[in-house]
Amino acid sequence: MLLSAFGMCGRLPLPHRADVAARYSREIPPPSWTESPGTGHLVQGPVYTSRKEIADAATGPAPRVLLTGWIELSLPPDRRDDEGAALREIEALLDEHGPEAVKRLRGDFVIAHLSPDRSELRLYRGINALIPLFWRCTADSFAWATNPAHLLDVERPRFSDVDVELLPMIIAGKGFPQDRSWFTSVRRLPAGESLLLAAGARQPVVRRFDQFSPADSPPRTLREAADGLQQRIAEACSRMLSTERSAVVLLSGGIDSAAVSYEVGRQLDGATGLHFTLESFPGFREDLSAAESVARTCGLSLVPYDMSKHVARGGDYVDGLRDGAVPQTQVPLQSVAAAAAQAESEGATFVVSGLLSDQVLAHDLHRGLFEVAGLSMLNPMVAGEPIWQTLGEMASSSFAGSQRGGRRVLGILRYLRGLLDGDPTVALPSRDVIVHPIGFTSDAADRVTRALQTSARRAQDSVRSAIEDSGHRGNPLPRGITSLYMLSEAFNTANVQAAWLNDCLPRRRFFATPFADRDVIEYALTLPTRYRLGFGYGATVDKFALRLAYADRGVPLEIAHRTQQARIDAMPAVFVNQNFDRCQRLLGQDSVLCELNVLSREFVRGLSPKSIHRNGEEIARLCVIEQWLRGLAR
Repeated sequence: MLLSAFGMCGRLPLPHRADVAARYSREIPPPSWTESPGTGHLVQGPVYTSRKEIADAATGPAPRVLLTGWIELSLPPDRRDDEGAALREIEALLDEHGPEAVKRLRGDFVIAHLSPDRSELRLYRGINALIPLFWRCTADSFAWATNPAHLLDVERPRFSDVDVELLPMIIAGKGFPQDRSWFTSVRRLPAGESLLLAAGARQPVVRRFDQFSPADSPPRTLREAADGLQQRIAEACSRMLSTERSAVVLLSGGIDSAAVSYEVGRQLDGATGLHFTLESFPGFREDLSAAESVARTCGLSLVPYDMSKHVARGGDYVDGLRDGAVPQTQVPLQSVAAAAAQAESEGATFVVSGLLSDQVLAHDLHRGLFEVAGLSMLNPMVAGEPIWQTLGEMASSSFAGSQRGGRRVLGILRYLRGLLDGDPTVALPSRDVIVHPIGFTSDAADRVTRALQTSARRAQDSVRSAIEDSGHRGNPLPRGITSLYMLSEAFNTANVQAAWLNDCLPRRRFFATPFADRDVIEYALTLPTRYRLGFGYGATVDKFALRLAYADRGVPLEIAHRTQQARIDAMPAVFVNQNFDRCQRLLGQDSVLCELNVLSREFVRGLSPKSIHRNGEEIARLCVIEQWLRGLAR
């Protein structure tokens, strides 16, 4: 059965004591859990998605487990419709096995668990959870919630609540620290970590309890790799949709969403493919034709959604934040809201996408080419260029070799030193490719750079730890750093979590992808680079095994071969082009971002109608954050 729930929050006094009732305050939302007066037992109320609903509700008895998200459980047929039995099953597993039980669960979830003697509270966030969990510790209480705004002392966030140090990372969409949130006083639980609040403690302890590890048996052939990948994607879709009658698939017309559409179409008869398009813009008509072909083949009903009304002059592309909402920069803006509304109208719980396919099947930059081609890279007929050009490009386009300062030869030296030192950033693209630091001051860009370096080292440590746990000796630069780095960023990115909090949680919908499934990820980590990347005559084909898997299963061959699509960033480019005056006013000399030394005043002075569309996505992000900051009470 599929056990699901939306939203939770709770509060306990400090120091925590199992035999003392919690103090109650309306300064923060009354908790989903609170100790009953005189009993020391916990009670849970209904699931809430807004502060008002929480404040107005009364609590009732509940088990010692709270959940946000969804979990697939195997129960006897006569108990599959009993949610109480499912919660008791999870409760018993956690009582007996603790963190090891969480590793066995499949789904997208965060859990709060109180020990049988009420002496310990544990919060868990699954290793592959896109759903976030936040907490706050003060001098006299500990509180947690799915929505960080519910942990603030006021009804609506204020400017003083914002952690302005993190604004560059929010704008860049990269480097956001895993344990931080939009607000200074509110912390976030990283994926794969647990929080323990023990009796007598005044501070919780956060520890990692889980990490991704490559599956035990790597595939021996490309055919085996393709079949194994397809099997696990199918099982992931089956888990999430086992009790569903319909679903909404974000159908772009590329191989990722085509694979998802194929599996969803096999599972359900009433699924819808939602395709975002931009009428009369070059390339989007071909995308729509590809989406129509996939929907027809996979048995989905296609619903085109024209973004023109949002990006036209006077459009609302960068608008939409409600009071208490957190800033959302997921491209294209307005898409998750439209998908959640479509799912709600159809009675579908899940909005399913091909998100994370790029991350799961990524190869380590440039090194992957040598792993595939070997010494053939010395042949210009294979590499497409002389070897010295390839080596120069490797250095200049890698993160380690593209740092500011100096000529190309210095970049090559930095790259070689990174190889010798085991610097994991040699396996990442250049900073400008990852971050697009358009308009940043040098200080803001450097903050993002340092955050990315920290994230890359964390991915390196994770890969090496998994290798060493398996009994093998770790390589200073083991394969898979790029993939794990990208996955870590995706599971902790602020914009995806903001989209779920703002658009899906209020409508009680899940935003899901089978590529976030643990079994899919750990199987993909075993794939040799030659199964991830096809290469020859200077051309590369990414996601090789995935394309082969679905080309053989009825997905139109032109989709499996398709590597170019209309650029989704054309949508924000059209918006900023059509709304130049508005963008210029927002980012003008009185800009809050300029005041905070995030946005360069020189960049703002150089904005012009002729050049603004070239950086449309980045400028739209700046406008979103600027509007959010201006809307907060000072």
